[in-house]
Amino acid sequence: MALTATGIGSGLDISTIVKVLVDAEKIPKEAMFNKTEDAIKAKVSAVGTLKSELTKFQDALAKLQDGNTLNQRKVSTGDSDFFTATTTKSAKSGSYSIQVEQLAKAHKVGGAFATDAQQTVGAGRLDFTVGAEAFGVDIEAGDDLNAIANKINNATDNPGMTATVITSDGGSRLVFSSDVEGTESQISVNVTDTTGTGLSDMFNGTNLSELQPAENSIVYIDGQKVTSQTNTVAGAISGVSLDLTKADINQTSTLSITLDNEAVKENIKGFVDSYNALMTSIDKLSSYDADTKKASALQGDSIIRSLESQLRGIVSDRVDVNGETTALYEIGISTDRYGKLTIDNSKLDDIIANDMDKIEGLFATETSGLANQLDDLAENYVKTGGLIDDRNKTYTKQTSRLDDQREAFSLKMEQLEARLYKQFNTMDLIVAQLNQQSAGLYDRLNSLPGVVPQ
Repeated sequence: MALTATGIGSGLDISTIVKVLVDAEKIPKEAMFNKTEDAIKAKVSAVGTLKSELTKFQDALAKLQDGNTLNQRKVSTGDSDFFTATTTKSAKSGSYSIQVEQLAKAHKVGGAFATDAQQTVGAGRLDFTVGAEAFGVDIEAGDDLNAIANKINNATDNPGMTATVITSDGGSRLVFSSDVEGTESQISVNVTDTTGTGLSDMFNGTNLSELQPAENSIVYIDGQKVTSQTNTVAGAISGVSLDLTKADINQTSTLSITLDNEAVKENIKGFVDSYNALMTSIDKLSSYDADTKKASALQGDSIIRSLESQLRGIVSDRVDVNGETTALYEIGISTDRYGKLTIDNSKLDDIIANDMDKIEGLFATETSGLANQLDDLAENYVKTGGLIDDRNKTYTKQTSRLDDQREAFSLKMEQLEARLYKQFNTMDLIVAQLNQQSAGLYDRLNSLPGVVPQ
């Protein structure tokens, strides 16, 4: 620890002298450390911004990567209470009359009533058939209704049946319900008693009641009858799935399907806007201001130069669509001199209305479609272990090394300060001793005979 009172012997301000000497070496180095730290932080922030923009770009691309999301349809059911409808890209524009006669129902059967759910039934085995599949459970003498239900529901080979204990005014009973609707999933029960007749008395023959018969759904499409095992009717209209919700044969609803041109255009416009935002961000992160002579954090950085080059290469490339190649400019999207995309609305509207296959092929062709190529490129940067992740690990290592250098330099400065204090204090002591010797000599000289004090 440095002395707090120094310079007594020499009259020098040693603390100030030491501070000036130490600062002369410390301040420039600390400024360099701070500059390096600021540069690393700026780069970390910059690649974070780049990652965020790439993720937004991927969100826009997701709407173009698949034909079903790109080639959208408008579906109108006239606010019908009887069904809802979903479509795929294969659905053709048209109008259909829909009448729902009957909803599909799951088969339900119930055993005889017991006094309560804790009543035991007897030992044996229950074998079930659900449609074409079978399974069974062994029942022990101590099993009550709840235990039997749990064994059935937890059976690994249960193909789709649920057992429930229902307690009503009549008592408690086990109810078996098929998990799916339709006549092909009816339930049958076969009972084997090993002790007494308890299981047979509850589930065999007339002791097993049908609570809800299995029924198929029935719907008429333009007057043509369609029967389905479930309340989902798929394939009756190409590319259309109907989910039936209510039945009344006397009520007619209208299903209308049209190409949603506006949604398609909005998704393509979203892609263009997101691409331009990404390129603007890249320009900003890698720019150099000649007036201020200040470079952005990633100016000249290979990670951003490579990304920009690959992006421009992909959007200017041609894609093979059914043996013919096509490019963005053929659907009304061109690149300006700044590398940004612009839309010719008239040309794009015409292509959407008359040649959606070209748009779908250009963007959504598996692997080679522009949206898929661009998403693969972006994913290579943003994924865990990707290029941005690797770059951040590099910055973390640089920060760690900088911290080590700061710590080592701080120790060096402490040692320099201690050494200087030691040297100056030694000098101060010598000067004090010399002053003391000089004063003593002066006093002795003045005491000699014949010397007249001055």
